[in-house]
Formats: sequence, structure tokens, C-alpha cells
Amino acid sequence: MLAACTRADDAAAATQAAAETANRARVDSLVKAGGQVDSILPITEHLRRFRATLAEQPDTLRHAAPSREAVAARWLAAMTARDTQALRHLALDRAEFAYLYYPGTALSEPPYSMPAELLWSQMYMSSEDGARAALRTLAGRRATMVSFRCPESPRREGANSLHQNCLVVLRVDGRTLPETRVFGTIIERDGRFKLVGLSSKL
Repeated sequence: MLAACTRADDAAAATQAAAETANRARVDSLVKAGGQVDSILPITEHLRRFRATLAEQPDTLRHAAPSREAVAARWLAAMTARDTQALRHLALDRAEFAYLYYPGTALSEPPYSMPAELLWSQMYMSSEDGARAALRTLAGRRATMVSFRCPESPRREGANSLHQNCLVVLRVDGRTLPETRVFGTIIERDGRFKLVGLSSKL
């Protein structure tokens, strides 16, 4: 039984790695093209093509936390433990973005009208860069969360509530850091919470 579980875990990890490689290739191709997409096509067609690259249609946020505070606690635990899989689970994946986030965001509507592929590529790159920066600061360190608060009212976008500019005080290796935004927007949907991405001010 253990061997079977191990093989299943290995297969899931290989599938995840392949998906990330394919996603990185798509992002890199957009970057090399200067972030250009066919502006003649309507937003609905861009979204249809984007969704056509996906194998699944989620109806809820997966691996979600029960509260904003739980998101913050999981983020810190994953950072200090260098747990990149846990970090990936904390942030929207490509399918969640396509079906749960993008249809309600103001960025998909005039005057922005950003195609799904372009917006995802920008968010993905910002998330990757933010995760690496925070890991350099926190990985392997003794860190605790002294306080957490979201002083602004959430912004409603369709079925989603977006909690922005949440502030955290961290104590790292015995030193208390100034209150700051250590991560970006928290998305709430049906009482479930995740990070939109892993961008960080650390």
C-alpha cells in the first residue's frame, strides 16, 4: 500500500511539474513577444482560448484556508519551512484564475480589457518573483506573526471579495520587523480564502 501511495504521489508531482513547465513556457513566449496579444479578438474569445488550455473547471477555491488569518499563518509556515508545494497551494492556480477570478475582475472590463493570458502571465511572474524574494528573507529562519490586520473594507468583484493591503508584524530571529504588507491580495469566495498571488514586499 505504501509503495502504491508513493507511486501516486510521484505521478502527481510529475504532472504538477509538467504543468508548471508548460505554464512557464507560455509566459516566456508572451514576454519575448513583448506581452503582445491579438487585440482584435474580443475578451470573451481570449478567455475561451485560455480555458481551452485547461484540463479542468474548478467550482471552488482548492486547498483554501478558513480565514484571512489562517492564510497568513500558512504563508509564514510555508516560507520558513521552504515548502514550495504549500506555497503553490496558497495562491490561485491557472484554472482557478480562469474560472473563478478573471470573469469578475475589473481588469477584464473597459477601460482595461486585459486578455486572460496577458493578465495571468503578469500575475504569475509577479507571484514567482515575490515568492523567491520572501524565501530569501524567511526560509530557515525562526519567525512568528506578532499581529495581522486588514484595515480596509474588502472590494467586491462578482462572487469574490478581495482583501487588499493587509498588514503584518513579523518577529524574525528575535527581531521585530516594522508592520508591512508581506503579501498581496487575499481572495474570499464562499467562505474560503487564498492568496491571489505570492507577490511580497519583503
